[in-house]
Amino acid sequence: MLDLNDEALTIPNDIKGKFSLIDVAFSEDAQEDLYSWSQPVFSEFMDDNNLSSLVYDPHVHLILMFTGVNQVAYNKAKEQIIAGTDESLKDNIVLFKGAMEDYRKTLKMKDRKKPYFFVLNKSGKIIYVASGRYSAQVLKEVGELIED
Repeated sequence: MLDLNDEALTIPNDIKGKFSLIDVAFSEDAQEDLYSWSQPVFSEFMDDNNLSSLVYDPHVHLILMFTGVNQVAYNKAKEQIIAGTDESLKDNIVLFKGAMEDYRKTLKMKDRKKPYFFVLNKSGKIIYVASGRYSAQVLKEVGELIED
C-alpha cells in the first residue's frame, strides 16, 4: 500500500506504538459512507485547533482499495484524489491495488457496500470494529478506547 506521498505503508507493522484508526472502503458504494467519517474523525482526533484532539494522538489512515475490475481506474482515481487532498493529509490516505479476498476473510469484511472502521491498539491488534455511515456513538466509544 502507498500513501498519497508514494510512501509504502504496512499495517500493522508500520503503525505500532500508537493507537490507530483505520477506515477501509473497497467499492464505490462504500466511499460515500466512508467519507461521512472524514470530518468527524479529523475534528475529534487530528485538528490541532480542537481541544479534544489534544487528548488523543492516534495514527489515522483512510484506505481506498482498488480490487478486481476497479484496478483499471486506479491511476486516474489516484490523480483525482491527490489533486483534491490537502498536503497535510496526504500521508493519511492510503491506496491499495490488488487482490482483496485475503483481507476480506481475515478482517471479516462481508459487505462490499459498507466501509469498515477499525481501531488497533498500540501493538497493532484490532480491538474495535464498526461498519457503515458515521455514528457519533461509535466515535465516542473509540475516544474512550484510545484515551491515554
